[in-house]
Amino acid sequence: MIPRLPRIVLLTGLALLAPLLTPCQKATPPTHYEQVKDWPKLPANIQLGEVAGVAVDRNGHVLIFHRPGRGFDPKATTKLTEPTVLEIDPISGKLLNSWGANMFLVPHGISVDAQNNIFLTDVGLQQVFKFTHDGKLIFALGEPTVGAWDATHFNQPTDIAIRPDGSFYVSDGYINSRVALFDRNGKWLKEWGSKGAGEGQFSNPHGLLLIPHSTDVLVADRENSRLQLFDRDGHFKRQWTGVKDAQTTGRIFAVDADREGNLYLGIRRADYDHEHTGILKLDPNWNIIATIGFNHPGDPVFDAVHDIAVAPDGSIYIAETRTKRVVKLRLVNP
Repeated sequence: MIPRLPRIVLLTGLALLAPLLTPCQKATPPTHYEQVKDWPKLPANIQLGEVAGVAVDRNGHVLIFHRPGRGFDPKATTKLTEPTVLEIDPISGKLLNSWGANMFLVPHGISVDAQNNIFLTDVGLQQVFKFTHDGKLIFALGEPTVGAWDATHFNQPTDIAIRPDGSFYVSDGYINSRVALFDRNGKWLKEWGSKGAGEGQFSNPHGLLLIPHSTDVLVADRENSRLQLFDRDGHFKRQWTGVKDAQTTGRIFAVDADREGNLYLGIRRADYDHEHTGILKLDPNWNIIATIGFNHPGDPVFDAVHDIAVAPDGSIYIAETRTKRVVKLRLVNP
């Protein structure tokens, strides 16, 4: 088992630096996260299905995109009859709103733009959607249930990252191996990527992130177990492949960032593999500065990390599929 970085590596470093600190200098304490128990608190008539996506909206509310009564079944033909989008109060965990019944086959990715509109992907419908915050359809891209690789089709699209001007990237996806860029009205502009493990190639581009204070786009290249960074036009810049032969090496399902530019990765080698499943926190230079889970004593146990969202207050929300839950982590300083 690798050492618990915030408690061991950082504390050791501070101990070595202690003789060099003047009385006026204060060392920054190591970060630590704890699970918020009994969150969310849903009504008895609402049961979470596999939670594929999680996001935080402009009000700080938590949005959950789940599959009530269904697993990952891209060949499904019957739309889910229960609400698939849930809006949750971040503090109380109570349900604020819900919608999306009889609209989706296999929910997957969820993102929120600057106007609080909600973007969704469905790997069964083979479509990308833009809705108002309360669930009114603005547009849908792709031909329902038809998978292909061209400007008007997807093949199991996974995630969306939205630029400040309203244009957006789509990672596409389980079958296709590309990232496509669309204007704010959904018109295809360009794309890049092909199947493979080289620079600019993908094996299931599963998560997307616009780097804070930048125009670069980061791709969680899931089956290649790496991050790839591109400029706004899709030119490759660098990649991150983690710690070789270590506990934290595994498939990268999702990525998000906080306001300071720290990255949070959802790592999962296999379902219910506790030792190799958890959250990594990287600094803006992509150094690991915290680990959560990975079978560390006292940490939350993760089973099927699928998506991640970081709130402005530092809370982390983790969507899990097989276990049908959302885990809330709260930042604390020991």
